[in-house]
Parts: sequence; C-alpha cells; structure tokens
Amino acid sequence: MAALLRSEWQASRGMCGNLQWFMHTDALSTKQGKRRMRLVALDLIRFFAAIFVVFYHYTYRPNSTDFGYLSYISQYGYLGVPLFFMISGFVIALSAHNRTPVKFAVSRFLRLYPTLWVCVIFTVVVASLLSNANFSTKQILANFTLLNEYLGISDVDGVYWTLKQELKFYFCVFLLLIFNVFNKFRIWITGWILLTAIHAISGQPFFLGWFISPGYSPFFIAGIGFYLLHKEGKSSFTTVVIFSSLVLGVIKAYEQASGFIQSPVFLERLTAPIIVIGFFVTMYAFSLGKLQLEDRRSYVVLGSLTYPLYLRKH
Repeated sequence: MAALLRSEWQASRGMCGNLQWFMHTDALSTKQGKRRMRLVALDLIRFFAAIFVVFYHYTYRPNSTDFGYLSYISQYGYLGVPLFFMISGFVIALSAHNRTPVKFAVSRFLRLYPTLWVCVIFTVVVASLLSNANFSTKQILANFTLLNEYLGISDVDGVYWTLKQELKFYFCVFLLLIFNVFNKFRIWITGWILLTAIHAISGQPFFLGWFISPGYSPFFIAGIGFYLLHKEGKSSFTTVVIFSSLVLGVIKAYEQASGFIQSPVFLERLTAPIIVIGFFVTMYAFSLGKLQLEDRRSYVVLGSLTYPLYLRKH
C-alpha cells in the first residue's frame, strides 16, 4: 500500500503548482454601464483546456497501457498549456487596462502567492511522508518566492515552471505600467515579436529567458492580440500580431511535440500545430463575439472546476 501511495504521489506531484497557475484567469469581466458582463465563453475554453491536460496525465503516462486507442488522442493534451498562456495574455491585458502599477501588482500577488504557499507546503508534507524527499527551510522559502532558480536553489516541484513563466509575464506588464507605456501596444508588442523571432532562429539574445519565456511568448502575444481584437475590432496591427504569433506558435508546437509525445512520427508532430491552429481559430471567433454565451452560473462553475480538476489531475 505504501508503495502504491508513493507511486500515486509521484504521478500527481506538482498538482498544486498547476492549480495556482490557472488562478491567474480570475474574474473575467468588462463594464457595460453599471452591469458587469462576464466573458463566459472564456470560462468554457479554460475548462476544456484543463480537461485536455487532465486526460494527458491520466491516460498518457509513459508506462501506461490501460487506455488503448484513447492515448492516441490524449497524447496531445499537453497543448492545454499554450492555450492557457493565450488565455493569460488576454486576461492580463484586460486586468492591466486602466490600472495603476500598484493595483495591478497587488491583484497579481494576491492571485498568485497565497495559494502557491499552501501548495508548496502541501507538496513538502506529502513528499516527505510518502517518499524519502528532504527539503531544507532555505529551499522551501526560496520556492515561496518562485525566484529560487535565480538563487541557484532547486525546485520543490518542477511543474512550478508554469507559474514562473506567468510571473515573468506579470513583471514585464508591471514595468510597462510603471513607465506608463502599457497602452503603446504598437511599440512594445512589435519589439517583443521581433525578439521572439530572432531568438527562435539564433537563440539570441541569450538572456531573454531571464525576463520572459521565448518559447511560449507567441502564446502570450497572441492572447494580447486577441484582447485588442476584442476591445478595438479588426485592424492591420492586430492582424499582424495574431498572424505572427500564429506562425511562431505553430513552429513551437511542432518542435515541442518530441518532448511530450513518446517517439512521435511525422504525422504526430504535424498534428500538434494543427491543434494549435484550432486554438487560434477558437480564440479569434471568441474575440469577435462569435462565441457569446448567456451569463449562466453553470458556465462559471465549469470554469472554476479547473482548480479542483487540476488538484487531482493525475
């Protein structure tokens, strides 16, 4: 029984990290007069993205043979990660609009850190009880900050990497607000796209990853592009932003497939970018109001279920 519990813990470790990662998609709303209108379609997109990742971890474990042909579909569930980064780009742009740097920072801190601390403690306790893992106080406190890599301290749980990419994104937006240039989208998004493209080709500038994730930048950029499309309508600039991020995202998805799919053949590698294109089409339709839904509590609940689903995803 103890061995079984240890195996299950190892399969489910990192759950809290991903849970907290999804909490950046907080109350999605815009003001229309005195009424608050939720972007409920985004709740459903978020829910299905979580389902993709849940199926990936439950039915596509490296040594699992229990799910037969289902695993041929669920092997692409890891693509829920870039979809969530796209949602993050949209939501954070919405959250930062007309906010002061301090209010933005406080809102992000409250969304990110309290739950992170609970999850780190939970992981440490469970890992210590069910395995031989040992964690120093220094390591735990460093992980509380999500800056442990900069301090040369190892992770309590490696899957917190998603939170670190989010934190970098938050920090960059915070700097844009500090210098009062957040609304100058044409300048900084253009520069971000160019840096991402150059890095994809040459690996330079080598230090870009210290500030923002070069590999996942296309998806954050796409989310911001869809926010601008939703807010301002079609324009040549939003078209270029979305198309550029699509091209870079497709390349990333093709390259990334070998890291998540066991010995993928060409068709499997090709399927990953096709799915990503589907995500872009979905977000495009949503941003243009083609996926509007009534503000029903059931949709909100489904969106909120991403938290407990991720809590037991493995």
